[in-house]
Amino acid sequence: MTKKGLSLAVGEPAINPVPREMMTETLSQVAQDLDYSGGFVVEVAIPQGIELARRTFNPKLGIEGGLSVVGTSGIVEPMSEESLKASMKLELSTLTANGCDRVIFVPGNYGKDFADSLGLDEACLVKTSNYVGFMLEEAERQGVKEILFVGHLGKLVKVAGGLFHTHSAVCDGRMEILAANAAWLGADRECVDGIMKSRTTDEAVAVIKKAGIPDFFNHLARRAKLRCEAKVFGNIHIEIILFSKEYGFLGQSDGAEALKEALCIR
Repeated sequence: MTKKGLSLAVGEPAINPVPREMMTETLSQVAQDLDYSGGFVVEVAIPQGIELARRTFNPKLGIEGGLSVVGTSGIVEPMSEESLKASMKLELSTLTANGCDRVIFVPGNYGKDFADSLGLDEACLVKTSNYVGFMLEEAERQGVKEILFVGHLGKLVKVAGGLFHTHSAVCDGRMEILAANAAWLGADRECVDGIMKSRTTDEAVAVIKKAGIPDFFNHLARRAKLRCEAKVFGNIHIEIILFSKEYGFLGQSDGAEALKEALCIR
């Protein structure tokens, strides 16, 4: 362990308390069976651990030199929604435990790649997956002061409509939210109809751009900002950057540029 934030002290082997207890109980039983009263020197080895660890959260959590030994039961279960939430919560707590109260949220790899292209500091970045509401509430609980949320239009348009679980199996409404905001800004029936008939948000972007709706994507970013800040009762300053795979940068909330500068790698 090289960072605070987990249930282990910095400098300790990355073996959680429950696995340690299991090892201790097993060794105590061996000692009892053999009538042995001395000590043990234990080496824990995970084949290819260093290589495998690069594909996990371990590097961001400050775990170096291999895989961590975690768990509470000794039984491996398939990755569930709750375990994914726990992983993201742990990643955020590692940042806040090390004094970071200004973070970058991205829904997934698209957001991470776009954040990288903006020069943002990956050390402050946390993925929310589809659990935007959960991660906003967790950020508030952990005392985060500022969040720059960098997201693909297909995800954050849902947030602009007040939908905080963004998986398509749970909710959609992307075109309805885009169409409603376009109408709010004065779009005609043809534009609204074109948005509603779009199959993807990139198709809808083409319709919106053709209609020339002034300031549309900055407006949408401001709506997402208002929804997010309301979710945490105004206790976190949040700014939004919107992009799409086809069109790149689309728009941002009013304070996003300043927060982006503060979170860029120096």
